[in-house]
Amino acid sequence: REILAAMLELEGYEVTSAASGIEGLALVRARRFDLVLLDVNMPGASGWSVLDHLEEIPGAPPVLMISDERYEDEAYRRGAGFLSKPYRRAAVHEAVARMLAA
Repeated sequence: REILAAMLELEGYEVTSAASGIEGLALVRARRFDLVLLDVNMPGASGWSVLDHLEEIPGAPPVLMISDERYEDEAYRRGAGFLSKPYRRAAVHEAVARMLAA
């Protein structure tokens, strides 16, 4: 999480980080975000569970799921973008830029 946040900050993005899926949901309910990045495996709630809850929030931001390739189809099926691990800085930049442009 910290490395990904640092990568994005180097690209000029403002990053708010959450230590768990539950904390992340609370942040989305309290503030407006342009994009949410979720790992499939997170403490407190899986990325899939958080995605389910985000779908219930009117005006929720788009979601970029992060995991290994076996979850790519599921992410797209559920309306999220996808970034495969392990990722490189260029891939992170490309995926985030694509999601923000959509």
